[in-house]
Amino acid sequence: MEIWADPYGADKPNKLLKTGKVDAHGNLSTSVTMTRDTAVKAVYKGDSRYAPRTVQSKAYAHVKIAASLSKYYKTAKIGSTSYRYYHKNTDAVLTTTMTYYTGRKQRLDLQVYSDGRWYTTASEYFALGTNGKSVVNLGHAGTSGIRARVRAVYVDPTSGDSVNTNTIGAWQYFYFSN
Repeated sequence: MEIWADPYGADKPNKLLKTGKVDAHGNLSTSVTMTRDTAVKAVYKGDSRYAPRTVQSKAYAHVKIAASLSKYYKTAKIGSTSYRYYHKNTDAVLTTTMTYYTGRKQRLDLQVYSDGRWYTTASEYFALGTNGKSVVNLGHAGTSGIRARVRAVYVDPTSGDSVNTNTIGAWQYFYFSN
């Protein structure tokens, strides 16, 4: 029996993970570290009693996403949520790090809180550098009392590739004060 991994994307070839005999229960196992969607195949080449057979299963891997705001002057809670505080004329800057792949873009979703609800004000794609980072200046409110949040998202295939499954990063909350 052979177990193969076929990672999505033309840049990674099939990889033989394990060759061996099944145990008394018909099992053979191995592990694979996945950084992208992968088809795993079990190949039995057959013998005098049984015909050859291949079975496949697909496993989906999320992109690693980390995002952080900078240029804020303090962190404080509004209700139970931690916010980064900015002066009303200071630009909020978001740095996102995402698993790199050629041509990959991240989508940033920006929402503003008003009348007890979150409203989407922008959703835009930004290219990642070869180090997997993207730095985006979100601007400033120009007025105080504005609550906002932003998150990074990978969307298969509109983020530029289809080697991972959709991944939504955590919201980063920020507030503009005097």
